[in-house]
Order: sequence, then structure tokens, then C-alpha cells
Amino acid sequence: MKIFVSGIISPDSFADNVSFALKSLGHNVFSSQSLKGNSFLNSVILGHIERKINFNGLWNFEKKILSEIRAFKPELFLSVTQNYSPAFLAELATIVPKRVMWWGDPISNDKRMTLLSKEWTAIFIKDFDSVKKFKIVGRPCYFLNEAMNPAWHKPLSQQKNSSIVVAGNYYNYRQAITEFLIEKGYEVELYGSKPPYWALPIIHRIHQRRYITREIKSEIFGEGLACLNSFSFYEGNSLNCRAFEIAGAGGLQLIEYREAVERCFEPGKEVLTFQTQEELCSLIERAKKEPVQMKKIREAGVKRALAEHTYLHRLKEIIKIID
Repeated sequence: MKIFVSGIISPDSFADNVSFALKSLGHNVFSSQSLKGNSFLNSVILGHIERKINFNGLWNFEKKILSEIRAFKPELFLSVTQNYSPAFLAELATIVPKRVMWWGDPISNDKRMTLLSKEWTAIFIKDFDSVKKFKIVGRPCYFLNEAMNPAWHKPLSQQKNSSIVVAGNYYNYRQAITEFLIEKGYEVELYGSKPPYWALPIIHRIHQRRYITREIKSEIFGEGLACLNSFSFYEGNSLNCRAFEIAGAGGLQLIEYREAVERCFEPGKEVLTFQTQEELCSLIERAKKEPVQMKKIREAGVKRALAEHTYLHRLKEIIKIID
């Protein structure tokens, strides 16, 4: 199938992993370049202005996408976590037979009517409870988690240090839980996006200033004593992609408990879950004292991720549904 993938293209991004997996399945894939490099800045800043000035018109990056689509002539438009104007979605429906949205962010990050547009052939979201709301208003919505890519989210190193590895965006709650661990005397390594200017001084001070991707990410996850996986206040009863990437990399995952974890992993055997300060600290101490048992948990997490949580698994499900 000729498939047009729309999303932010950068190493190990959602769109990058989706494109990689689709190509490995034998599809003819075009990854849009309209959200790459300076075009991303253009879509965010100018797009914000355009939404205020030209509420229903095409945004600048959308014009570029439509031009790419007309040249490629895809059978399927597959977008990952990207907002669009009503004008773009209406025009898209006239030139591409099947149009799919796979949304990996919290639903609250949807702007205006992007996800609720009637132009989608199918919508895939990771919040099981929210699927019901989409069904109530008659939208073709399905539950689908994010995933890991075994090409680079794989065991590449053994534990080498006593650090708690944290990677991602530094929203307020992640800063607070990191600060708590530091105050308790634990060694913490911070990677990912540059902390916001208003971040806590300790966050600015210890951040590694490295945005880790692919194999390097897996190496760091595997080398740490454990990997902390927390969720923002906006995240509903759902998991982030890191839940699957840490597991695939053989990291010892300390994940904040929610019911969604049990849909994907067996707590205590494949991941370690916590709901209180005491539980979190107890798990870290246990990780220090029981390396043999922790290795078994790491290995079980890898096995589960490979068996059920790869991008190939997810994309086969998407294609089966739209067919």
C-alpha cells in the first residue's frame, strides 16, 4: 500500500518509528518533510498566529502537506499526534481514500475539532476510557497503545551504575518527583528535552543536556539501576511510549501505577509499580539489594514487549481494521 505518514520527523520520533515499521512490512511509505527542522518551528509559532487570524483557513504547513500528497498519491494518510485545521481535513478527504489518526498524546492536547472530525476513516487513541466518549458521538475510534521498536529499543547493556534514569519532558510533576528522589539521597540522571526556564534549580543543575534516542537511549536505560516512568496530570488512564521502550531496552522500570499498566504488563514480574513515596523508595532499595531478581524482571519485560508491544503489532492491527 502507498502510505503517507504525517508527523514530526526526527530520530526515534513517533512518525519515525511508524514509518520504519511500515517499510519493514513492505509498504511504500512517504514521510512528510513539512514538519521537519525549521518547518516544525513554523508550524508551532506561525500556526498559533494563523489559528487566531485565519481560523478556518489552511495553515502554512498544511499547504505543504497537501502538495506532497498530490505528488505521492497515497491510498492511506496516516497521521500521528498532529493537529489540523477543518479546511485541511475537508480537502484531504477529497484526495485520499483512507485517513487515519493515531494519537499518542493525552487527549487534552487535541486542538479544536481535530480528533472529533468526521473526515477520519479511523481514530486510534491510548486512553481506553475516552474511546467510549468518541463512540457516543459516532466517531470510528479504537483503543491502541503506543509501542517500541525492537530495531533500537533492545537490550544493549547490563546495569553499570546506581542511577535512577529519567528521560522525557520536564513538566511540573516530573520535576517534583525527581526533586523528592534527590532529597532522599538517590543518584538521578536526567535526559531529554531542555527543562523549561521556570524549572527547579536542581533540575537545571543536574540535567545532562542530552536528548537520547534509539540505541543510545537503550544503552542508558539498561545501564541504570532503574528507570523512573511518571505521568503528567494531563495523562489519563493510559501509558506513554516510554513504558514500552524501557521494557524493550531491558531497563528496570519503576512505573507509577494505573490500571492501564495491567493491560500491558504484569506488575511485580515485568515492571515495578508504585503509588506512594514509601513504595517508590522501597522498590529502589530492593533493586539495590536484589540484583538477580531484578535481572529476571528486566528479562521478563523484554520478552513481553517483543511478544506484544512492537510497532509491527500495532500497525498490523490498524491495517486490519481499516481494511
